[in-house]
Amino acid sequence: MYQLLQRSMEEYPQLQTVTAVPKPRDPATTRWAGKLGLRTVSTWPPPYKPFSHPPGYALWPKHLRSADRDVNKKHLAGIFRKMLAEQYWQGDSITVADDVFLMAVILDMNEELEEILTAGGGMNASLWLAGQKPSGTAGSGSLTSFAYNSPTHIFIGHDPDERNQKRFSEIGGVDPKLVAAIAASLRIHNVNGKNVSEKLYISKAGPYMAVVGL
Repeated sequence: MYQLLQRSMEEYPQLQTVTAVPKPRDPATTRWAGKLGLRTVSTWPPPYKPFSHPPGYALWPKHLRSADRDVNKKHLAGIFRKMLAEQYWQGDSITVADDVFLMAVILDMNEELEEILTAGGGMNASLWLAGQKPSGTAGSGSLTSFAYNSPTHIFIGHDPDERNQKRFSEIGGVDPKLVAAIAASLRIHNVNGKNVSEKLYISKAGPYMAVVGL
């Protein structure tokens, strides 16, 4: 995802890029924020900094560790809502939500995400989502179905879980049985001690599908 973001930022520098970071710590975001030159901020709008013209921002609110859980969730959601509203209404923007389950379900922001997913095209406001468990959880809920039928580009990793595969039926314009079969057969490679899956890429413009190998 960050490799694609890097390419998009190079080709479309006029777009305001913001990656939302709901986790207290995230090594991947720390590494890529530095690599992409993103300015890390904890509030929105970003505090004024003279002579600073970053190519984008990493919005990383500080968690209220000593506060009640619901108070901390309300604090985080309030900051992210301000950013999403500006990215939507201003347009010409890329917003990255990683991990989107935390924002959509834990912080109860499915409705805000749906606004960009369903109407962002007309505003030239894009939303990039990354998640690990398509089916969600029985207790907490799941990501909005618009996350599957609205995007133009979709990447799916190795997934033999039938509960997760059921959500592939929400991807319009493709055969969900074919998608499930390919997702279950994607190969996994060990890269520097970590298991990395091939990806099934779906472009709904065609639709077209391709397996992205390593």
